[in-house]
Amino acid sequence: MDRKLSDAFVTFGPPVAAASIAQVHRAEIETPSGRRAVAVKVLRPGIERRFGVDLAAFGFVARSAELLSVEARRLRLVEVVETLARSVALEMDLRLEAAALSEMAENTRDDPDFRVPRVEWDYTARNVLTMEWIDGTPLSDRAALMARELDHAKLGRALIQTFLRHALRDGFFHADMHPGNLFVDAEGRLVAVDFGIMGRLAPAGTAIPRRDPARLHHPRLSPHRRSAFRGRLRTWASFG
Repeated sequence: MDRKLSDAFVTFGPPVAAASIAQVHRAEIETPSGRRAVAVKVLRPGIERRFGVDLAAFGFVARSAELLSVEARRLRLVEVVETLARSVALEMDLRLEAAALSEMAENTRDDPDFRVPRVEWDYTARNVLTMEWIDGTPLSDRAALMARELDHAKLGRALIQTFLRHALRDGFFHADMHPGNLFVDAEGRLVAVDFGIMGRLAPAGTAIPRRDPARLHHPRLSPHRRSAFRGRLRTWASFG
């Protein structure tokens, strides 16, 4: 998305949420049917450089420790730092998060009690993810949930069933599903946000194909549907 902010968005507000590597802004885009509110997730300025400095320091300490200590070599500290570096690099490419969001949207499009925001692909790039703005009640706001007189027991069952459905039916699930990443919309459905950390399940011994980077911009990714699992299940944490 190589264009000026004022050319891409009709309005662009201050941050409404922030985390370690990114922050979210409320904005508006112009569409044939009128203006539409969107949530724009952007990487923090200079975050890749700062993480690079920290990871270099971690790597130096890990290598030094393994040179000096047998116990440190047993812990494989260098391998731990390398795994962390790969994970951070993946999480900083917001196209991967958009792809994961689109895949889950396909998997759950017929689910009665769960949905995810729609990705605005024309406004999404490596360091910017634009999606549907969610007007809902945060699951972390108990007072607001009480004020809406929602059935908490029913909501709890829907949450557990949703997670199990995604894991066992689709083999693809939200791996950071804490209350801050969940909302209840006007229709009483759960809406998940923040798809930076995802998980996959597959039967033991089954290779899980990695997403082809050439398909990252495609708005309709093929779902990984699995109806049954036999034997031990192996978890593979992924970032889209």
